[in-house]
Amino acid sequence: MLGASRWIICFTVWLYAYPLLASDPIDAPRQDLAGEQFMLANALWTLLHETAHAMIDELDIPIIASEEDVADQLATLALLGRNPNFDLPGGVTQVDSVIAAATAWRVEWELEKWEGTETAYWDSHSLSIQRFYHMMCLLYGNNPEKYDAVQEQLGLPYEHALGCVDEEYERAHRAVKWIIDTYGRQRGNATSQGAVSVVYEKPLTTEHKEIAATIKRAGIAELVAKRTESTLALPEDITIVFTPCLSGATAFWHSERKEIVMCYELLARFRYLYQAKQCLEMAGDEEIEACLARTQN
Repeated sequence: MLGASRWIICFTVWLYAYPLLASDPIDAPRQDLAGEQFMLANALWTLLHETAHAMIDELDIPIIASEEDVADQLATLALLGRNPNFDLPGGVTQVDSVIAAATAWRVEWELEKWEGTETAYWDSHSLSIQRFYHMMCLLYGNNPEKYDAVQEQLGLPYEHALGCVDEEYERAHRAVKWIIDTYGRQRGNATSQGAVSVVYEKPLTTEHKEIAATIKRAGIAELVAKRTESTLALPEDITIVFTPCLSGATAFWHSERKEIVMCYELLARFRYLYQAKQCLEMAGDEEIEACLARTQN
């Protein structure tokens, strides 16, 4: 496990410090993404992921791949689309959010190994480590000259890295353009089109109260709601709901209620993953184990 720990250290250093082209500083990742920013970035990506599920369902968008993989791609591409509306407080850019969300999946994978969790190969989602690599592949494909360090740092074979540009990113980019062209909101259309509202249900714990306040201040849900309304022609109104969940740390699209549900427990999980990431950056196995134990208590 020590080798994996060293890999995490090297990778984390690269995540927040790899060189970028000076001609485009707006996309430069932050050097010191803090815990709350990490949580917000992951909340934004997850909300976009669940919004993608809602759009596929509501607009009856045809897909031939795994819907979970498609939703991952749509969420990632939304943040790589250079839309300044998705920048977060504190100078956290869209690229920061993609990297933070990808990092969370990498940390989840490392934690599964540490905890000896049985891998759910039957699950509808790709493995956590696959989701990480797919997201970083899209990042590289978005601008291979700027993010040329991705290929080397992730150990991507040259042939696969080319595929990130010519196949993964370009194909996904064309698909997104087709969706907007086909299902986009038409200007001047008198037909009633659905709206997106946001509801914050009462948190039940002190931690969840803090999280709810942070999410409200950042206005993440309102950003996504406004962007969705202005981009796509929704057949019905939908609601983004932040709520306590008995089902645990999750988020999902509830088709019957027309709700995108974001559980406070999941946002708390993002906080934990940030702390766990710091633990995994330690050099020794015993130190990592003790740190993780303290984090869970």
